[in-house]
Parts: sequence; C-alpha cells; structure tokens
Amino acid sequence: MTKSFNRTAVYAVFNDADTSSASFAVRLMELGIASRAEAKPFAMEWAIEDGKRKAIKAHLPVPTVKLVEGQRGVTFSVRDSAAERAMNRVLEVCYPKADAPKPKTAKATANKVDAVAKLVKAYTALTAVEKRRFLKAI
Repeated sequence: MTKSFNRTAVYAVFNDADTSSASFAVRLMELGIASRAEAKPFAMEWAIEDGKRKAIKAHLPVPTVKLVEGQRGVTFSVRDSAAERAMNRVLEVCYPKADAPKPKTAKATANKVDAVAKLVKAYTALTAVEKRRFLKAI
C-alpha cells in the first residue's frame, strides 16, 4: 500500500457495512479502493479498532488481537477471533461473492472401462498356448 488513504472515511464505510447499509463498493471505489484484496488490510485494522471501541463502550476487557506478518501476508494474531469474523462480515457485505453456477464436468466413472469386459477382451486375445498356461496357473 503505497497510496495515502483517508482512514476515517474508509472506516466509516466499514461501520456502515457492519450495520447493513447499501452501495459500499461504489463508495469504496470513490475512495480509491477497487477490490476486496485492496480493502482487506483496511478491514483488518478497522475490525481490531472496532472490537476495542465496542469493548470499552460495554465496559468489557479489551481484546488483545493484533495484526502479525505471516508467511502469506498480514493476518490476525488469534485465529477465528471476533475481529476476523467482523472483517469477513464487512468484506462480504461490501464485495459479495457471486453465486455463479459451476460448470458441469464429466463424472469420473464416464471415462472408465468395465473391468470384466477388459479382462475378457485380454483373455480372448491370448493364443491357445497362453490360455492353457493361464488356466493351469489359476
């Protein structure tokens, strides 16, 4: 992230998304965030700050979730935390995943040959000597 963003405006969008308002993706695009991947770091920061704000408001212990740099990028220090769930929730509202139908693929059994038919075909291809040797062996 080399661009400079108005974090307060971005967080305001996430607050609205968390309370189910409309047209979030358009508002984020106007702020310079064009995709879910670009919005994710901001959503992570917002989720942590929002969790702290809500805990203080409710007079509860402040969560200790932090952002940590992992092998696959920035992630939460606690897996499946309230902050991670809040981040996923607002990103899903802002950038819903399309429920496009999956392309139909041929079943795995469609390419298989019947095993008995394959063995009968192989047996009939044997010579008389090979057939006698085979029958003697079993």
